[in-house]
Amino acid sequence: MHDLWNHNNYAVPPENLHLVEACITAVMPWELWVKKPDLLGYRFNADHYRGMVFFRPAKPAAQLAETIERLRRQVPDLDAALKGFERLPADLNDHNGFMVKDLEEWETRLNIFQKAEHEHPEWKLKVVTVLRPHDPDAVSKTVYQAWLRIGLLGPMRNTFEMQCRSPDAA
Repeated sequence: MHDLWNHNNYAVPPENLHLVEACITAVMPWELWVKKPDLLGYRFNADHYRGMVFFRPAKPAAQLAETIERLRRQVPDLDAALKGFERLPADLNDHNGFMVKDLEEWETRLNIFQKAEHEHPEWKLKVVTVLRPHDPDAVSKTVYQAWLRIGLLGPMRNTFEMQCRSPDAA
């Protein structure tokens, strides 16, 4: 087997694309690799085969977000189901993960995200969960984990898991 995940693509409400760009620029040190009216592409390192993320404006993404928001107010079962997803442990909910080089970078980026969460409510940021290897609920005893939600991406598939290996891990 030689499969290697190399990118994720997000369809976002068109009116959010400029906010997505501002948000990603502020909270993620990813390189803006391609910028077109219909595409923002970021790479994680010089070898673009090792990781990229794309954001594309799509009217159906806006329509879906608006419809879900409207129906949540009208259909209690839908609202309860979506709140259930929001309450799930972060590692059980849909997310994409990436690894940073060390604990110092992980802590720095987490702090940047937390600061932006308070300073830019329009980005709809949320630190969902933070787990360190010594925490009782830690999924791993060798990995630091932080689930970071970017609500601008829409009501689903909007969470990233940032990881780093513990300096104590062999």
